[in-house]
Amino acid sequence: MIDLTGRGKRRKKREKAKRSEIGAPPGQLVADPEAARTRLTATGIGGGETKRLVGCTLEDALLLRETCGKLWLDCTGLADIDLIGRIGAAFGLHPLTLEDVVNTDQRPKCEAYDAYAFVVMRMLSGEEESEQLSLFFGEGFVVTFQERPGDAFDPVRNRIEKGAPRLHTGGADYLAYALIDAVVDAYFPVVDHHGARLDAIEDEIFDDVDAVQVPELHTMRRELFTMRRYLRPTRDALGVIMRLERPFLSEETKVYFADVQDHCDQLVDLNDTYRETAAGLIDLHMTLSAAKTNEVINLLTIVSTIFIPLGFLAGLWGMNFNPEISRWNMPLTQSPYGYPIALAIMAVIAGGLLLFFRKKRWI
Repeated sequence: MIDLTGRGKRRKKREKAKRSEIGAPPGQLVADPEAARTRLTATGIGGGETKRLVGCTLEDALLLRETCGKLWLDCTGLADIDLIGRIGAAFGLHPLTLEDVVNTDQRPKCEAYDAYAFVVMRMLSGEEESEQLSLFFGEGFVVTFQERPGDAFDPVRNRIEKGAPRLHTGGADYLAYALIDAVVDAYFPVVDHHGARLDAIEDEIFDDVDAVQVPELHTMRRELFTMRRYLRPTRDALGVIMRLERPFLSEETKVYFADVQDHCDQLVDLNDTYRETAAGLIDLHMTLSAAKTNEVINLLTIVSTIFIPLGFLAGLWGMNFNPEISRWNMPLTQSPYGYPIALAIMAVIAGGLLLFFRKKRWI
């Protein structure tokens, strides 16, 4: 699951997708210089037994396919273009689909061919990013291509090793369903984390607004928008699978794919709700910040208003007049009670202003 904890996290840099050159012939495979090293893992299922070969060759995987009823070939890392091409040739995969495999900026989709179906998804990896998952399934085989090590398939691997009946007796279409379901289910903890964090931020905003909350909300809103771009086309791709009429896809398995589509609908609804909540909390933060600023300005205005007449009186009595020249000079300057009388007059003025402000409900 993607770890999205930590307040005020800086915006992640967008990944630069590797594309073929403009005008390049269709089906040409171009490796990304930064692609991870290619490694094959073959899992054979048949006769109630499971055989798993880690770091095997393509020849070993094809031999395992001949001895088992179903083969799951997992290719991690897309650096070895030659090996990817040989995998495509061995399973009869169209060159255009292999081009989509190595160009990892594809929109989630499903394409149907006579002998297999091709599904592209965005998979949340164990790091703070996602990766493209390309999945092929046909009669007796499932082939997956991942950008890097780390995936959401451990629950499926555990079920295979424990001898889950459906994974052993079902066709390759059911295995493909289980893998796709694991990818979709991996979104739930991330979306739920966003919902819990939004509730916490809402409480924090009502307690006290600060400068950290808005950047975090903005980052969260962008992440939710990104997941929306992943989930909506994934839901459409599952709809394409359910409408397929192919011998390698049974009607019974379509029911399970419908369940995955229902999970996608739930994720889309939750994601949209949380995205709108994040936008509403940003507006709430701005409103409360403006109200807090207005309170400070009102307080400063009241204090200034009170001290204006007091400062006037202090300045007036502080002028250098000589009371011996005329009796019309500054009063109280020679009185033994002049200072307390002046303070009393100032206190009466300040108190009167405070009573007036309270009557007007300004304080």
